[in-house]
Amino acid sequence: MADRKQRFTGPIVGVDLGGTNMSIGVIDEKGKIVGRTRRKTKAAEGREKVLTRIVEGIERACEDAKLSIKDIEAAGIGAPSAVDWDKGSVIHAGNLGWKKVPLRDIMSKKLDMPVVVDNDVNVAAFGESRLGAGKNRGDLLAMWIGTGIGGGMILNGKLWRGPFYTAGEVGHVVLFPGAGPGHRTLEDHCSRTALVRSMMMLLGHYPDSMLREFLNKEKDDEGKPDPSAIGSGVLAECYSKGDPLVRKVVDASAELLGLTIANLTTVMSLQTVVLGGGVSEALGKPYLYRVRESFERVVFPQTLQRCEIVPSQLGDDAGMLGAALLARETLSEEK
Repeated sequence: MADRKQRFTGPIVGVDLGGTNMSIGVIDEKGKIVGRTRRKTKAAEGREKVLTRIVEGIERACEDAKLSIKDIEAAGIGAPSAVDWDKGSVIHAGNLGWKKVPLRDIMSKKLDMPVVVDNDVNVAAFGESRLGAGKNRGDLLAMWIGTGIGGGMILNGKLWRGPFYTAGEVGHVVLFPGAGPGHRTLEDHCSRTALVRSMMMLLGHYPDSMLREFLNKEKDDEGKPDPSAIGSGVLAECYSKGDPLVRKVVDASAELLGLTIANLTTVMSLQTVVLGGGVSEALGKPYLYRVRESFERVVFPQTLQRCEIVPSQLGDDAGMLGAALLARETLSEEK
């Protein structure tokens, strides 16, 4: 690797690597995105093809920023997996098909620059703590409610990963231990996948539900209604128009989410909880209100009702920004 005697105050690349898409941005010294691109991950093509697409995406983002890749001081990558922080290794990214991949070292060689790798929701939480809804708020828990549910924690100004690098896996908190597989955890009940599954199970009892219109627009290979047509935007539209099925399922999930946040706050005495992800962002204030109601009924002691539950400010850019900011801060501390 070339010797880069830098203070890490120049442009840094942030990569939010997902199982379906990757978002890549060039971040300047003020935390502003000056160039970006978005690409399909295409994990089925294999690891090397994905890594090549990351490099190509970084080059494209640099072009958008009117920079050369040689102008970039470092890169930060948020990966959809627990990450061995000391080794920069992806432990198990199921949606990528990766196990024990030394992503930091591989990408550092490919890019000829220092690289920092962490969990995707960790870096999103870090971004919110530095530039977004958690800025100047102290300790926080960030939860992303989307296709699945993930979390990240900032304690004493630092990301808390835990000794096994898995801290923040809130989606796997067990709510109903006696239930069957697929019906036990927070993710099983409150992710978008879970919401759609519940609505499909109940749809027969709601003949006038607006969901039927959306389902009839898309058919699967067998000509049947395709549940994948029900995205977060569809849920938000149906909810805002008072669809009884959507309201029933969404309100029940918000109740469980508020309960979980209350339990975590009771244990950790948190000041702030940031909610992000497609479901939370699409449903907006009504959803947040339902979560807050449930939270206040359960949290103990009462003084913890002062904990603020706030929406993400960075939205889809949280991971990209957080990865870049984490790289800058980590590498600057090391020097």
